[in-house]
Amino acid sequence: MTNIRHHRSVGDKEEEDPTIRDHIDFIQTQNLPWHNASQWGLSETGKLKRLSHDPETGELSALVHFDGIAEITIEPGRDLEFLVIEGALSVDDERYDRYHFGFVPAGRTPRITTGASGVIALIFTSPLQDAARLTPEAIEQRSTPKRDLNNGVWDGDFDKFNLGSMKEGARMRVLREDPFSGETTYLTATMAFRRGSQAERHPISQEFFLLSGELAGEFGIMQAGAYCIRPPMAKHGPYGSPTGALIFFRGLGGPQVTHWEDAAPFRFDPEFNPIIPDDLKPYSRPVPRTQVY
Repeated sequence: MTNIRHHRSVGDKEEEDPTIRDHIDFIQTQNLPWHNASQWGLSETGKLKRLSHDPETGELSALVHFDGIAEITIEPGRDLEFLVIEGALSVDDERYDRYHFGFVPAGRTPRITTGASGVIALIFTSPLQDAARLTPEAIEQRSTPKRDLNNGVWDGDFDKFNLGSMKEGARMRVLREDPFSGETTYLTATMAFRRGSQAERHPISQEFFLLSGELAGEFGIMQAGAYCIRPPMAKHGPYGSPTGALIFFRGLGGPQVTHWEDAAPFRFDPEFNPIIPDDLKPYSRPVPRTQVY
């Protein structure tokens, strides 16, 4: 099993980040067990599904669920990135509802609470390697305003990431771009029956969560709820979707660059054969397609 180790810019230097996470391509979140959120230091109440975790740094990607009002705790010196799936949460006095995206940079210590109806959200916490970015000026530069996906404009630049070949059948919206590392979080929406013809590689780690639709790739057919995290330069694709798909992406370790190469012909019906670490193999199985009858 491949471990993920990526690099981050520290001042003017490029240093290896101690982040080590297993290569997952892919797991259906519906099949994962719930854990008590207190086990991960987030809250005394609530529960979460661990998507990916680095035991050395505590870097965590998870789906969290709180039934009612609760307070979420993030250790000092860590970034928090999140996307509300259901319900609501507040960062100080700012409320985030369904399909609102937020980012709280390390160095801020806001009060994070869930709404009375609770919340289901994707959250990502990670340590900040460069203490120089904890100055008030750097914290302000890294702060990101709330993004409402419900009222968004698909204005992302595919060509910037060398993804220009996708423009005819997909749209992009950039949610956050770190001014220091270049790490980017974005959404893509692909049209039904779009199919790719080449495989991709990126010099950074990348993780994604399939928010809706169906996505076919070389390791099987992903349904909404599929999660993936890849090491730098891992070959993946081509992809296609008979339904259309909405995908949430995060780049880890620097700006995203895409290298294209030839691959086996795309199929809408690939065999289920994901890349899965041993501890997740008991939960690795496909989920049924959404029924319309």
